Amino acid sequence: MPHTKGYALIERLLPLMGSKDFNQVFNRATQELSNNERFLLKMEMQRLSAPCQRLVDLRDKVDGECGEFTYQGKTHYLDEVAIKVFKQQLQLYQNQYTLGIFEKLQSTENNFKVMQQKNISPQQAAARKPKMVEARAIRLGHYIGRSEERMHLTAPIKMATLNGEQFDARSSNMSVSGLRVQVDPKRAYTLGEHYLVYFTGLEKEFANRVLSAGTEYRIVGIDQKDQKKWLRMTVIDPSEEFNHFFSTFLRSYRGRYRVDVDNITAAVITKGYEQYLMPRLSSVPLYFTGQTPPQLTYVLATPNNLELLSYWRDETNTSHLSQLFHHPRMMRYQAINQGESLIYCFTHTTNNKLFFYSASSEELAEHPEIRALYFAFGCRKPSWKVFRFQWQKAQASDAQVSTPLPRKDSAIEQERVANALENLSVVGLLSDITGADNGSDYQQNYPLNDNPNKLALFNQTKQSITAFEQISYKYMQLRKENRYQYRSLVEIEHRGLIESGWVVDFSLGGMKIQVETPLDFNPDDHLNLALPQFQKLVKSFNLTQLNYQVVNCNTSHTIYNLKAVDTKGKVHQGRGFFKQLIDHNLDKLPLVPEGRNISGLSDALRQLVCAPLFCRALYINKIPGNLEVGCVAYGTIPQASDLLLNIDKHKQTADLSQFLAHENLGSLISSRLKDHRPSDPPERFELIVVLSKDGKKLLSQRLSSGFKSSQQQREFIQLSLDRGQVHAFSLLLSRVGRPDTEYIQRELDYISNYAIHRAKQLEDELWSVAGLIELTDISAEIMQRFRLSRD
Repeated sequence: MPHTKGYALIERLLPLMGSKDFNQVFNRATQELSNNERFLLKMEMQRLSAPCQRLVDLRDKVDGECGEFTYQGKTHYLDEVAIKVFKQQLQLYQNQYTLGIFEKLQSTENNFKVMQQKNISPQQAAARKPKMVEARAIRLGHYIGRSEERMHLTAPIKMATLNGEQFDARSSNMSVSGLRVQVDPKRAYTLGEHYLVYFTGLEKEFANRVLSAGTEYRIVGIDQKDQKKWLRMTVIDPSEEFNHFFSTFLRSYRGRYRVDVDNITAAVITKGYEQYLMPRLSSVPLYFTGQTPPQLTYVLATPNNLELLSYWRDETNTSHLSQLFHHPRMMRYQAINQGESLIYCFTHTTNNKLFFYSASSEELAEHPEIRALYFAFGCRKPSWKVFRFQWQKAQASDAQVSTPLPRKDSAIEQERVANALENLSVVGLLSDITGADNGSDYQQNYPLNDNPNKLALFNQTKQSITAFEQISYKYMQLRKENRYQYRSLVEIEHRGLIESGWVVDFSLGGMKIQVETPLDFNPDDHLNLALPQFQKLVKSFNLTQLNYQVVNCNTSHTIYNLKAVDTKGKVHQGRGFFKQLIDHNLDKLPLVPEGRNISGLSDALRQLVCAPLFCRALYINKIPGNLEVGCVAYGTIPQASDLLLNIDKHKQTADLSQFLAHENLGSLISSRLKDHRPSDPPERFELIVVLSKDGKKLLSQRLSSGFKSSQQQREFIQLSLDRGQVHAFSLLLSRVGRPDTEYIQRELDYISNYAIHRAKQLEDELWSVAGLIELTDISAEIMQRFRLSRD
């Protein structure tokens, strides 16, 4: 048995030494070893676990600065690398300093002897040190609320508490209704506190009693950077004389005092990154109105979530998505202001009719007698999907954004949007978190040995279908042809047999089809298909033996994007038929994803889902010679991934050093993105992350694709549950196209009037975005998948 393999096995087993089931786990993990090898392995584990009294002094022995490190009364001299190794090893040895830890500290990667043995030069050692990756962190859906211009105005002022205590400060910028002041950083301030402000600096230039009378302000924000502190304040009940003086003063001195464009600059960045995210969002934003219970009213369609929306359409092109949120289920969800739930779904075909089944994790817990049966039967269906639904209570006012720029929509358009959102009560996000294995992991852990007829309880057909509107997110049109949504039967030749499926949507030159039984076609393959239901409509076209080429397919090989293959000198019968169908039925065919469009409604719906942002978004920027994550977007609802991304909301930064360094994730993302085109579907990765029990340190990180088998992945998770917190995340990687600068052109023009260099910097930053990662927590699902428990 190779030493490296043996030590890897030891590291997996050490945390379990002394536990009740150690022998059982040990025997299972070492079943391929001989009795002699097992004996030697146990002896080595006992040796490494023996308590150690020796002190470690790495001064002059490692490429790093050493300092005192005390543990359990013993003081060692370690550098940062060794301290990290020490703490990681403590997790293996139940927080005891052992001989194994002592030996491990003698062989860190930056030890001079180790580097000499591996022929690593000092330059190579420096290059191998973990790279510091600090990205910008942006809170989406958040705009600095200003309805008026603000001027940079630096002048002395005096502030006084309401009990008369006075102190000096200095204004930074101001508008008629607000003021930003720099104050003594040692002094404590509280949001909501009231102060009187005396404009002593301006008083020397202007003889007006409003400057010396003292005006009441309230603190609405506190900013701190390095050793400096600023208060953001709003005026309380100003007099007409105050408003008149400052509006006249600020208007007259626009040339003398520079206009503060910080809020507009922040708005451009926020809107720009939102505009990159929404078209690439694979999850479906959902909007509910009413209270008893809330009813699905709108869904926001994006190019990346159309496949998910089409999942719910039956053989008659009717959407069953509203049935997913039937009354009993929504009554449960609306009982709490904010939450999340897993919903397990599949379809069953009988007599060419589709039936939809769904069960939430809460509903399955109420029916434990058929819970395992539901997983066992459902996961064996190619249509098996697992959804994560997150929601929070909402109201229409959440969609409003205050801005000093003139509104571009008319009062009538504003009223239409307000009416459309009048009864809004809940906003949510539906995410497809089905594993890339497409149910095979469930199949190994949930054997089918009962009667599936017991699952009729979860047949959605019994629930009523309510109407909702599919609103297309407004984004520049990059598609060459319009696609039209329609369900019709399709027959595909496959290995000498005819397989049936459904047309999901079509265009002049192609179509998307869905099959229930996976086929083994791949991109660039040619296939022959027939359209029997369409053939009944026409006699002038022969809709059999139609030649199409596969452009893309999903990982389960059940959804295919096809393009017509033209033969020189001949009209493709499918292309000719679809041209006639579109020309004669243009008013009847729903565009994909177009639907009814109230001007400003898609922007309001975007605002409502970006503010909570139920996922996290990582933006990949082009830098000279490379691609790297340059920005992380977050929202008001905390996510487990925040522990991994190290988001500092005050500094507006995210430290991604550990996250991207583990398993060379940063390099993998960069290399995979280079192979993507903006028209390609997202590429899915699953990441298993082990954090320390307090959640402050990253102990381990593995891609699901890196495990040799499902059983190996399950054992890794099971062993890691004893070491710390185990989380799992879905990463959806997409290439983005060019930025939609038209959407932010008004703001860019405004900034250019006062700071053209800043407008150029903003454009350059947005143009540098090359890709996007949608990061979703799937921890609860993966525990269910492998039939594990955190307890």
